Amino acid sequence: MKPHAIVLSAFISVSISQPPLSAAGQSSEVSSLLSPHSYLKWMQDSLPDVPEWTAWQKSTGELPPDFSKLPKSNLLPDPLRFFDGTIVGSSPEDWSKRRSELKRLFEKYVTGTFPPKPLISGVVALDETRGDRYTVRNVRVEFGSQHKGSVRVRVVIPDGAHGEKLPVIVSPNLAGWGAAAIRRGYIHAGYAGNDGMDDAAQLKELYPSYDFAALPRRAWLAQLVIDYLATLPQVDTLRIAINGYSRDGKMAIIAAAFDERIAAVLAGSTGVGGVVPWRLAGERGGGEGIETTTRSFPSWFVPRLRYFAGQEDRLPVDANLLLALVAPRAALLQWGYTDQVANGWAMEQAYHSAQKVYERLGQPERMGLLAIPGFHGSNDVEASLDWLDWQLGRSTKKWVNRFIFPWNFEQWRAASGEKISLAEYPQQEISAPMAGSQAEWSAKAPELRSAIRWMLGEAPPRLAQNAPPAMRGMRLEYGPTEVGKGAIGNPGQLSPDVSAWVIAAGGASYGWLSPEKDRVASRRIRFGGVTGDLYYPADTPEGAKLPTVIWLHGFHYPLGYMWVYRRDLHPILALTRAGYAVLAYDQSGFGTRWSEAAPFYDRFPRWSRMGKMLEDLHEAVSALQKDTLVDAGQIGTYGFAMGGTLALYAAALDERISCVVSIAGFTPMRTDAAEGGMSGMTRYSHLYGLIPRLGLFAGSERHLPYDYDDLMALIAPRPLLIVQPQRDRDASPAHVRSSVSRAREVYVHVNAAANLSLQEPDDYGRLTNATQDKAIEWMKQKLN
Repeated sequence: MKPHAIVLSAFISVSISQPPLSAAGQSSEVSSLLSPHSYLKWMQDSLPDVPEWTAWQKSTGELPPDFSKLPKSNLLPDPLRFFDGTIVGSSPEDWSKRRSELKRLFEKYVTGTFPPKPLISGVVALDETRGDRYTVRNVRVEFGSQHKGSVRVRVVIPDGAHGEKLPVIVSPNLAGWGAAAIRRGYIHAGYAGNDGMDDAAQLKELYPSYDFAALPRRAWLAQLVIDYLATLPQVDTLRIAINGYSRDGKMAIIAAAFDERIAAVLAGSTGVGGVVPWRLAGERGGGEGIETTTRSFPSWFVPRLRYFAGQEDRLPVDANLLLALVAPRAALLQWGYTDQVANGWAMEQAYHSAQKVYERLGQPERMGLLAIPGFHGSNDVEASLDWLDWQLGRSTKKWVNRFIFPWNFEQWRAASGEKISLAEYPQQEISAPMAGSQAEWSAKAPELRSAIRWMLGEAPPRLAQNAPPAMRGMRLEYGPTEVGKGAIGNPGQLSPDVSAWVIAAGGASYGWLSPEKDRVASRRIRFGGVTGDLYYPADTPEGAKLPTVIWLHGFHYPLGYMWVYRRDLHPILALTRAGYAVLAYDQSGFGTRWSEAAPFYDRFPRWSRMGKMLEDLHEAVSALQKDTLVDAGQIGTYGFAMGGTLALYAAALDERISCVVSIAGFTPMRTDAAEGGMSGMTRYSHLYGLIPRLGLFAGSERHLPYDYDDLMALIAPRPLLIVQPQRDRDASPAHVRSSVSRAREVYVHVNAAANLSLQEPDDYGRLTNATQDKAIEWMKQKLN
């Protein structure tokens, strides 16, 4: 059958035919987009200008790296493989070589190069005072030729018992943890190494031949503080720890990685550039990434890091390797459950990866995890000191790590007893026609839906509930509220609530912008045990019924349906501006519902978290159909990343969904092999733990009983828009295009060819204003 032309609303001109693929799983057309000169041109045209970075690029003339020569991996790089792919041997010499290689790679791509450590040339006593059983001493430590370098240090020394040497906690500010430290028997050494008092700023001029950036300069300065501490008779030099929070936490982990005299590091909510991997955060995670970090804080890291915006899969290093550099010494990773800077799931992935090194070095209990309630700023100093006491041999109370996302596919398979016989799942020919006729497709569709439901697992029985009228998706008794104008904010899922907190914080960092934010109202809606928020234009006439969109967020672990470090208008506001009502809620295991992830498979071993998400979405549609504000026949979904995947599954199984937008939502599973450098077909089984049964087909992808072309075809004839960015690191645009072509065969059979569209913006996997505007423009033609 001659293929039909796909309906395209593309940002760049594309061909219907599938181009050849490179060894990395990318089409040749995408590979050409990544050539150094063309990539630089794209950056200049598409990314916000950063004057400091632009000046650096022009002065140095440095081009982006040749990405084709850098290994592609959307999963974390293996700490026990050299850059060339060679496995690190078991001898101490082998790890020493790998450690040296990692330090060189970090200096090239992240920190900049460090100068050799100079000798201390003098110590100037500024003042000394006595307190109640402690002494405070302020000094200026000078170093380098002619005493040109210096760092201010404040040491608080508790009176020791019987002249014993005491452990030390180093903080990047003078006060630091001093108050708590001395009560627990630690010497505290605070130094001027943060935004408020930065003695590292001078280092740029003192060492012009070295390009170490602002946070690495502060980390480098810590070694001079340790040199000074080594001169104090009260200091136990084998038990020196360093702490830092947020950007100071990034500094602390860098300091510990490069100075092996540091016995322990306490890294609080570091975000990316610290113990949150670049690969697993960013725009897909609804948080900060390379683009936003290097734009908002261009001095923090070496400028060439910005070249990897959207190409994090090509970055030779990541947070797990920074932790590996600390091994076998102690490291504590601390964050808040709804910490907008941290990403607990990503941090736990870094932990698991680095743990291989700790185990290789015979120290499997040296890394700790500490998650506590709250947003960025949540920090339990006393609990952190409990962990440090145990690590430094001052306490016998063993620290127990509590994982928030304790998923392990192999453990699930063993516990559940799940297995398949590949003989029951014939290998699929991916180039074969979807169906020869409408009748043939009508016969095939029920079998596909049955296979999808099996893959999603066995949902437990659900007792029908007769909710009171106020809880049936109707307007609640307290009525509509202007968002952000109430005393505690609306919505209010927590106190303070995540979304209300974001709305109150507002501003460019969250995409909650004026004038749109001042023109929206919202109210609470409850369905199937889930609390959501229905947003709508504040000037909606009484009695009006609006087309309604369900916003399905990406891998936004901390903030659920909100996002952070994004200056693009939030989708909720973009959609309400266009005249839609928008239902938003946190998916199970994300945002305010983080606690649902850990016990899920203990409770429901034969179900799936994606199945739970689909159940919630089904209940959401039911509630919306009863809502007086909603046009029950015009309910669509608008999903990004994970939400884009969820949108396709939901519409394939629920015909009440009348319109679907899936943005950066998938790459075909049968061609998503591990060697392609993406997250692999097992991303939803092994990595995220959302559809475990998919993992039973690992290595036998062609035996999968369905793929995304089937999901799309099952949505026919309803309107469906696929948005696939051309530079998406976790998808093959060519394979997505081919998948859409196959699904379109069914749309043609049902005389709905115009209802399937593909947009291919020249961008990476993110949701910009331009991408949103094009998608919403399409929606206006289909859902109105």
